[in-house]
Amino acid sequence: MNRWSSPTARAALALLLVLLLGCVCNGQGAFFRASLHLDLLGSISVVGLCALGQCVVILTGGIDLSVGAVLALTGMTFAGLTTVGDVGWPLAVAASLLLGIGLGLLNGWLVARQGIQPFLVTLAAMVIARGLARFVPAMAGKPPNSKFQPTDSLGPPFWQWLAGRAFDTVPVAGLLFAAVAVVLVVWLRRSVFGRHLFAVGGNREAARLSGVPVQRVTILAYAACSGLAALAGVCQVARDVHGNPGAGELLELQSIAAVVVGGTSLLGGRGGPGLAVLGVLTIEYVGKILSISGVEQHWRLIITGAIILAAVLLQDRRR
Repeated sequence: MNRWSSPTARAALALLLVLLLGCVCNGQGAFFRASLHLDLLGSISVVGLCALGQCVVILTGGIDLSVGAVLALTGMTFAGLTTVGDVGWPLAVAASLLLGIGLGLLNGWLVARQGIQPFLVTLAAMVIARGLARFVPAMAGKPPNSKFQPTDSLGPPFWQWLAGRAFDTVPVAGLLFAAVAVVLVVWLRRSVFGRHLFAVGGNREAARLSGVPVQRVTILAYAACSGLAALAGVCQVARDVHGNPGAGELLELQSIAAVVVGGTSLLGGRGGPGLAVLGVLTIEYVGKILSISGVEQHWRLIITGAIILAAVLLQDRRR
């Protein structure tokens, strides 16, 4: 097979072309500043973490529409515990991650054990989680749909650290995203679970007949997706310096788009988290280049949508 026909090569080539476009449409030299790329690394951490989780679910042939709502609910939980509840950040982070993983386990159980379509399960989970996110402030004695604001404009020390820069240069959240991506790539390539994940997405019935625990793999895939959405929720709170029940709106679409643009098949069984990273970078760089070039918001949306459509059509032709 021609090495340039592989999904990784095509995704890398697409990103390279976008970067070359940035060199031409450089916003009067703004594209050549290191600060622009470092800021981009920090800003993509939230959508990047959700895209990594979405990729795991899509590899099984499923979909998760609840990642944005899970981000909002777990972010509100984290913000409420650290501001109103005066809970230490390790316990607050652990509680938020456990909540996200629990929601993912429930989604996976309904899909794998009850046989309900992933679209319907996660659509219902999206609505319920979004409602719960708006109800969390009422549990703390505040009006429903309120935001959790820290006592000062910078937030608690852990928020400042997570939203800050390591060595005064690289965004901590960006490093976290990169670390999670590396771990996920290695895990799916080297572990038994990874082989089972691709087998389930490739041919669910054949995987079952081969002894693969299809239901368990599916449930764990949804748990991983929601767990990463919860981690993204913590990062979102630290970055915005408040907990917002409306956070993460349209994030499910952004995460799916990044996975598709990277080259992971929506049918399952082909792709991986590395491609999701390339997809996130491609979409975010397109947006950044159009922004520094003075392109208006509506045209940016139209161009980004056209790129996503082209990626889907390319996948369809490659099947």
